[in-house]
Amino acid sequence: MGSNLLKFHLNIIPNFLLSLLLSPSYQNVSSQKLPPPENPTFAREQLLLNPFRTTLNQGLTCGQLIVSRGFKYERHFVTTEDGYILQLYRIINPYAQAARGRNLKPILVLHGAPTSCSSFMINGPGGHIKEWINGNPPHDTSKSLAFALANREFDVWLGNVRGNVYSLNHTRLDPDRDREFWNFSFTEMGLYDIPAMVDYIIQETEKIVYIGYSQATIAMLTLLAKHPEFAIKLDLNINIAPIAFYGNTNGLSAFVPRSILLSRIGLLYSGPLIPFLPFVDAFTSILCTSNVLSSICLEIYNYLFGPDREMVSRDQIKELLSQLDQDSFKNALHAIQSFKYDQIREFDYGPKKNLELYGSTKPPKYPFENVPTYNLVLISGLNDYLAPPVNIQKLRNILQGPALVDYVITWPLWSHADILLGDKAFYYLHSVIIEIIRKYGDNEMVLENAEAEWIAERDAEVKEWEKITKMCDFNPKPNQKGAKDTSRIRSLLVHLKQNPPLESA
Repeated sequence: MGSNLLKFHLNIIPNFLLSLLLSPSYQNVSSQKLPPPENPTFAREQLLLNPFRTTLNQGLTCGQLIVSRGFKYERHFVTTEDGYILQLYRIINPYAQAARGRNLKPILVLHGAPTSCSSFMINGPGGHIKEWINGNPPHDTSKSLAFALANREFDVWLGNVRGNVYSLNHTRLDPDRDREFWNFSFTEMGLYDIPAMVDYIIQETEKIVYIGYSQATIAMLTLLAKHPEFAIKLDLNINIAPIAFYGNTNGLSAFVPRSILLSRIGLLYSGPLIPFLPFVDAFTSILCTSNVLSSICLEIYNYLFGPDREMVSRDQIKELLSQLDQDSFKNALHAIQSFKYDQIREFDYGPKKNLELYGSTKPPKYPFENVPTYNLVLISGLNDYLAPPVNIQKLRNILQGPALVDYVITWPLWSHADILLGDKAFYYLHSVIIEIIRKYGDNEMVLENAEAEWIAERDAEVKEWEKITKMCDFNPKPNQKGAKDTSRIRSLLVHLKQNPPLESA
């Protein structure tokens, strides 16, 4: 009752209090003739934000953003193995369907944290649907990745991971009452969310291209580290600003405390990361609209993601802030733990529980050396504070071979969030992604040969380990001397099989 009353008061905060923070030059922008918001959280945010809106994209839902550019969409609901119900948006382009029918390449695009699928659709006012000429896609240079893809020969699916406001349903848990709902991090996103989305899309279409950004690369890489066979379901595994190491981050993240106390806080609190999300989104977006505070907002952004003042303007920050989404406190804590450990590990519950769960007092590292590289695409920037070049190089070093494509964006100041807000995002990134998909995504012979080679190497390795284990399979009687040592040898062999030692440089 109390929480509902508080939410009610937050939703009716007088707008004149917010207007005191704005400059006299503030001008309202209408949301045009859009359908009502399909998401209740953003519906509440829009009640607060609409009187102060300066750009169309501020606070719009994923469905409204799609419709605002002339596209249509479908909503699909996918249930994970552990009961979370995820929402996918499928962008429908009638021109592309008329020209190619069902022969559109399915692509799953997955967001970073703490955002949603909307983050790929808020870069400027462009990206409107364009007519195809003689069966050929238009020359669209949209700065928003989702629209740049949707205007071409691609069947675009936008994912939403558990915990954001588009994926707040569960088969038995209530996010408002059950703290267990929030007991997840990027580990579960990789283990459950990605497979559920990919399998669902494959059933609806065919083998897909995966595009993950930031946190979505962590989820995919941790999944493949434990289940490398999953890569077979993907034509291409494109990772933008890939994160497998967190030890050399720059900017504001370098000041994040690494204390073990944070882990203990995580044991005490399990819940959403951002309380009163509609108010927080609206309030921060409006604050960063004012002439007084917009410069400060831009500098905070620059020192969080990497300064790129030529690519990102002050006006774009308020759009990103209006689209901040929900996450779990545990997920944020897992990322902070990763700053301490460098190579991303399982969640650190403290020595006692770690010993129970993992068999060691410290959480184990994810074996990224297991990640298949035959369809792996890495795209990174030189000025990325959260995925800096030194960490990208660590990932290259741990992989068992070179990625299919390892592309470094040529703009020297390219930072972590330029994919979302960069003024020349199409020229430096989106056009590259499109070219890679066209070159490799439909080249079945190249990918099938690479895949077959990887499977053969994997099977040969498995057979070699089977020979070794048979050589050590002495089967002594339980009370026979040496039985304990043999058991330890077997355990060691299993551990080495799952975590083979790296070759020294």
